[in-house]
Amino acid sequence: WRGMVGSVLMQRMQEENDFAHIPEAFFFTTSNVGGVAPDFGQAAKTLLDANDVAELAKMDIIVTCQGGDYTKSVFQPLRDSGWNGYWIDAASSLRMKDDAIIVLDPVNRNVIDKGLK
Repeated sequence: WRGMVGSVLMQRMQEENDFAHIPEAFFFTTSNVGGVAPDFGQAAKTLLDANDVAELAKMDIIVTCQGGDYTKSVFQPLRDSGWNGYWIDAASSLRMKDDAIIVLDPVNRNVIDKGLK
């Protein structure tokens, strides 16, 4: 959330009170493991290791703004571990995959809904 995409996302989520609809949000980092997590009234108090596949595999949904290199290094090992959650990513590295959905809500809401079924 410290980069441009992540900070804008977090700002909008705060403005729209989105965190009130997320019972548990956990925050991961590649550079400050154990640091203080942002306080949005969530359970997580410390930053978790974004390269820890076992820890990531506990999540139902992962939203990442870390970039394509991170996605390339973590996504497939996470899938190979048996994780079948939702990966939401601003990076381009997975866009051309057959099972990828580009989210342009409300422009392609029907495609998004179909992909979630």
